[in-house]
Amino acid sequence: MNHLDFRRRIATEPMSHDADLLAHRDSCPECMAVWQRAQRFEHVLGEAMAVPVPQGLAERVLLAQATAERRRDGFRRRTWMAMAASAVFAVAVGGFGWNYADAHSLPAMAVAHMPYEMNSLAMTTPIADQDIEAGFAGRGVRLRGPMPSDVTYVHDCMVGGEEAVHVVTRAGTDQPVVALYIPGRKGDSRSDFHRGGWKGRDIPMAGGTLVLLSRDASMDALDRAEGSWLRAIDGVGGNRVASL
Repeated sequence: MNHLDFRRRIATEPMSHDADLLAHRDSCPECMAVWQRAQRFEHVLGEAMAVPVPQGLAERVLLAQATAERRRDGFRRRTWMAMAASAVFAVAVGGFGWNYADAHSLPAMAVAHMPYEMNSLAMTTPIADQDIEAGFAGRGVRLRGPMPSDVTYVHDCMVGGEEAVHVVTRAGTDQPVVALYIPGRKGDSRSDFHRGGWKGRDIPMAGGTLVLLSRDASMDALDRAEGSWLRAIDGVGGNRVASL
């Protein structure tokens, strides 16, 4: 098992006890650090999801319902309860739908992906053009323009269940800029966002969507990274969607 296989496996099965995976982890300090971060994240996620049900909740709900029924009578009681139930249901469904959509937006999934890839931000050695091309080719993407000269990381990965190419550039600064390209993902409009300590940009393109992320880089650095990847992926003067 190599580094790439290990990180792909940890990204999809962070709690795996596969013998080959554990053997590689124990022999590789970098992958051990990735594994430890994944375990911490799973632990925090597990604690957040472990919401205990208050003792006697069902009994209290039933008692409240029975008391309300005794205090109301006839037509007025049934009408009020129907209106209240409709209002509560509408608010609950509307709130759930908004939260679900937000949690499954591309910016949210991109930020959630980063705890598994923090080690990529520390890499500073430039990557050869042919290796960058191979990374995109693994997702069926042929680069059409000149590649950025400051790429220090490339990896085929999954972002929220969608196939992506994960690259990191330095964009002329010491601060890394993450670019996640999701081929086939159609976005609506270009927008900047701040989420979970990251500043980012969601960029629809001709053949997919590009998400840029950085913790400390300036907006100028994001602009440079955007221009570099638009030229590389869509080509010089390539097909940017009309909303850009």
